[in-house]
Amino acid sequence: VAFSLLLAACVSGPQGTDVGQPTAYIVGSWKLMAVAGAPVLPGTSPTLTFSSDGHANGNGGCNAFGGSYTRAGDTLTFSHMISTMMACTRPGLTSEQVMGQERRFLSALNGAVHASQPETDVLVLTTASGEALRLERAP
Repeated sequence: VAFSLLLAACVSGPQGTDVGQPTAYIVGSWKLMAVAGAPVLPGTSPTLTFSSDGHANGNGGCNAFGGSYTRAGDTLTFSHMISTMMACTRPGLTSEQVMGQERRFLSALNGAVHASQPETDVLVLTTASGEALRLERAP
């Protein structure tokens, strides 16, 4: 038994590469920085907050949203997500731009995503189709 535990410890992956760490790491507020490599639009501040009791909520840059999440290894699965449904504009941006960014953000939070931590205080959520959301821990 001791040998099995030692072997398991030796073959475990590097720390900090996925959120297979305790869920406590993701608990807190995050701000969306980029969707599929494109920076968030100026004047929008999309956020995502994870609570320790399995709830997730935030703001898509226009509308508030909330629901539940579970974690299994490096997979986060969002469920029961709901949001307000206002149309918004921001100075210098069209409603289509603002709402398009929000749709992409909220669509990614509909089901399972791969979660990784490429660096401290950065969380990347990647959808099954390969679209990545880059978030940074909010101060």
